[in-house]
Amino acid sequence: MKRLILLTLALLLVSSTAIAQPPVGYIGLFIDESHTTSCVTGVGFYPVEMWIWCLPSYAGQICAEFMIAYPPNVIQSTTTPNTAIISVTLGDLPSGMSVCYISCQWDWHWPFHQLLYVTDPTPTEVNIVKHPDPSILCVQFANCEPGYPTECATVYTKLLINQECPPEDPISTEKVSWGAIKGLYKR
Repeated sequence: MKRLILLTLALLLVSSTAIAQPPVGYIGLFIDESHTTSCVTGVGFYPVEMWIWCLPSYAGQICAEFMIAYPPNVIQSTTTPNTAIISVTLGDLPSGMSVCYISCQWDWHWPFHQLLYVTDPTPTEVNIVKHPDPSILCVQFANCEPGYPTECATVYTKLLINQECPPEDPISTEKVSWGAIKGLYKR
C-alpha cells in the first residue's frame, strides 16, 4: 500500500511539472534578475542592466536564435554570458545570436545580460527580433526532442525605455468577497 501511495505521489509530481510547461517557448527582456520588470525610466544619461530570459516549452530548450534591435538613444556596453549553462555562441546580440547550452533547460533561465546606457528622455524600446539569417524564419529555440528540432518562440516582453510600465495584470478582475459573488445568483 505504501508503495502505491508513493508511486501515485511521484506520478502527480511529474504530471504537474509537465502541465506547468507552456506549449511554446518564451523569450523576453527584463531589467531584473527575477524577470518581473520590463520597463525603465531615468533622468539624463543613465545605466540599465538588461536581462534576456527564456522559458522553454514542454519539450525543453537546448539552443536559441534571435537578435536584439536597439533604438538610437541606447548605447550597448558589456554583455555577460551565463557561462554556467552555455556551451557555444555564434554571433552577437546586435547582429544575430545563436546560443546552445551544455544540457537541456526546462525552466526559466537567462543566457545573457547586458549593460546599456540611455542617452536621453525619448520614449523608445529594445526588441527581440528574428535572427537575420535568411534560413531562420522566426525567433526560435531548438528543443530537446530527438534531433533537436527548432520551434518558433514567442517574444514575451520588450524593454520599454522612458515609458509608463504596462499594468502588472492587464487581464485582471475586480477583487470581491465570496458573499458578493453568491449575491449575483440571488437576483
